[in-house]
Amino acid sequence: MSDVETYLQTLTAVNRGGAGFLLAYGTTWGLAGTVWRFRGERAGAWAALFQGMVGLPLALVLTAVLAQGDRPDDPTMGALSVYLGVGQLLVLPLAAVLVARRHHELAVAALATTTAVHLVPYSWLYLTPVYVVVGGVVAVVTASLLALGSARGRSVGAWVCATTGATLLAGAVGAYLTS
Repeated sequence: MSDVETYLQTLTAVNRGGAGFLLAYGTTWGLAGTVWRFRGERAGAWAALFQGMVGLPLALVLTAVLAQGDRPDDPTMGALSVYLGVGQLLVLPLAAVLVARRHHELAVAALATTTAVHLVPYSWLYLTPVYVVVGGVVAVVTASLLALGSARGRSVGAWVCATTGATLLAGAVGAYLTS
């Protein structure tokens, strides 16, 4: 077995397949959907845009709480994890412009789709197909909701946030159980 394989197996076991991150971001996406539903699309879009500011610290705390030992130390793999996390931040300027121009649903769709794409490499990192499945569901559901328009008088953006959150929460269960 290679050093990389050993690292990945240890990381998966220690971090419970990254369940803490999925749990945290599932919660913050769901909260953004709740804000959207009860405070309107502008507030909801801003909540979705900034949910990561709450999600990241919450994810770190939940990961520490769920941890089954010490995280393996490998500076190269640590750097890879940072790059994977930071890459999705590049959509924030576009999303902010879309929100400022009142294209709230498109802003949230861009954020959700970026989240979906961001998740795929974690299937490799945590040795589980859960992240590909979760990313695929988020991408297809987001596109479907936009294509279908408003559902029963409720905003598409609220539905995108809520379904993204629910899918991430389901993924957290899957990651936890398969780690």
